[in-house]
Amino acid sequence: MASGGRRPGAGRPRKAAAQKALEGNPGRRPIEVVTFNAEGIELPSEPPSYLSAKAKEIYRTVYAWLKGIGCTTGILPYNLEEYAFCKARWLECEDMNTKHGLLVKDPTNGKAMPSPFVAMAQQYLKQTNEVWSKIYLVVRESKLSKWDDKNPNDDIMEKILGGGGG
Repeated sequence: MASGGRRPGAGRPRKAAAQKALEGNPGRRPIEVVTFNAEGIELPSEPPSYLSAKAKEIYRTVYAWLKGIGCTTGILPYNLEEYAFCKARWLECEDMNTKHGLLVKDPTNGKAMPSPFVAMAQQYLKQTNEVWSKIYLVVRESKLSKWDDKNPNDDIMEKILGGGGG
């Protein structure tokens, strides 16, 4: 015997958020827009003192790259610090894997087992990639421009084929 009550999948399907946005503001609630000032906080050019020498080197390298592309604002300083820290730790683990190999001898029974540095390296690499994606998201959003569906090389070809001197 079937009992009453709500069943999964029953009823009118919900509208997607994109569909709701196209229809306007059906709930007539006030729309809140979050705005940030365009200036933002400038990243410090020097890494904090608590980072290791390798992490400081990574920090300076990434900062130089960000400065070179003109994107030193909008990125939280601790994201860059965390990236440098995790990347340096990952490099340390990989260095140990290179020196000692991926397998070690189990002290209890003498059989081969995976090196603990392999798992640590994987964890640090995962953290490094997560933090880098946060940094790159800001870079991508600040440098995103509209594509006009026109290839810049087309103008050169028109000049060559049209006989227009350059």
